[in-house]
Amino acid sequence: MLAFAPASIAFAPVTVRPSAPAAAAASIKMRTDDTFAPAGMGKEYVSKPRKPLSEYVGASLELDPGSFFAGNAPTAWDPVSFTELYKVSGNNPDAAWLREAELKHGRISMLAFAGILAQNGGLHLPGEQWVHPDWTSAWGEVAASNPLATVQVILGIAFFEGVTCRGIFDLWFGITDIREPGDLGFDPLRLMPKDPVAADKMKLKELKNGRMAMIAVAGFAANHLLPGSVPGLSGFMP
Repeated sequence: MLAFAPASIAFAPVTVRPSAPAAAAASIKMRTDDTFAPAGMGKEYVSKPRKPLSEYVGASLELDPGSFFAGNAPTAWDPVSFTELYKVSGNNPDAAWLREAELKHGRISMLAFAGILAQNGGLHLPGEQWVHPDWTSAWGEVAASNPLATVQVILGIAFFEGVTCRGIFDLWFGITDIREPGDLGFDPLRLMPKDPVAADKMKLKELKNGRMAMIAVAGFAANHLLPGSVPGLSGFMP
């Protein structure tokens, strides 16, 4: 009898209760009803009404079908509530700044996507330093063979950022009086329509193509770091 007692105890079910820190962490939620800024020291400024994400082009309202079928107004797709952080503190960016960052990353990714495919296909600038087809090591190859090329690229980026930075810091606080997010004043081909509805459609096209390009470039990088992780790229891209 005594021999079987430890075995029965050993197989007895054990109830695991969540620890107090885990339960407390699960109950933490971001408060947007109080900026935690003292009156007269930024609270009035931070609490000013701003343009919500739902009023921006490409807010992905279609990703909230539940509200649509329930007869309610759909909400913008922001599962991590990045665009609500400005309500907590003025140290957090407004949706205008986040839209500027998204557009810039999308434009760079579109250029990178086209450049990677062109370089991989053998299309490159004249000169021996540009013939390397592997995009993952091309920058190092060019820097080793012609260091001045790297300096020229950096100076070019600095010049472009300098002439287009007017009003960019105001976007952090949602101020768009000087310029709208992503509007660099550069449209030599006059592709942006004058009609507001048509202009919003053009902005949406750029935004969606930029998002696709960011995913595509991330796929190129994943395939390089983890060969075979992206179907269809094995043997095609380095």
